[in-house]
Amino acid sequence: MPQRYFLDQLNQPITGQDAHHMIKVMRMNDGEEIIVCSKEQCFLASIKIEGSEVSYQVIRQLDQPSVMDVTLIQGLPKGSKNEFVVKYGAIFGANKIIFTPMQRSIAKLENTDNKLKRLSMIAKEASELAHRFDVPKIFFEKSLNQIKFDSFDLILLADENNKTQMIDQVIPQSIKGMKIALIIGPEGGITVAEREMLQDKKAISISLGHNIIPTEAACLYALSYLSTKKY
Repeated sequence: MPQRYFLDQLNQPITGQDAHHMIKVMRMNDGEEIIVCSKEQCFLASIKIEGSEVSYQVIRQLDQPSVMDVTLIQGLPKGSKNEFVVKYGAIFGANKIIFTPMQRSIAKLENTDNKLKRLSMIAKEASELAHRFDVPKIFFEKSLNQIKFDSFDLILLADENNKTQMIDQVIPQSIKGMKIALIIGPEGGITVAEREMLQDKKAISISLGHNIIPTEAACLYALSYLSTKKY
């Protein structure tokens, strides 16, 4: 399957890291096919290498599949765990990823501009790997209260205290047209106060099974299940 690249705009020479990847890493030759994507549109194209630039000729537009609309709201984790969340959140189909400090978060919101650049690049590379038509948007919010929960049709709260209500008991057979929020707590989970606040926002508490899953991996359980629904 041709390599996929997300571009800021179409009909322009490919330069920089993407061109370096084609020429030096993939060792592509003139006439090889790639897939170029921009603004949720993807095209099969044939390339021509000219020095350190790559031009391309569009062959045909690719059909865009229907995708789920899930915003992952992740309690800010420590260290490089946010990179894991972005990489696999993108691969498993999250539409947006919001990091926000919660009461048990150890990490602090610092250097967010630099972190966004790094995480956006990880999201781009993961989306290319997963052959998505788009790249999930990454955001930092100062608190849960900054998030507009009334914009969602369904809010799911992964809660380690809930051992009985599984995700398949609250998700309809088809989630077509639904805007879904998936909330994952940081290390240590959510507090009683956060649980009560989110329930006031009509969040539905769900279990992710009997085992405790690390915060950076917890979203994968729910995202993989949601990806099997009709949308």
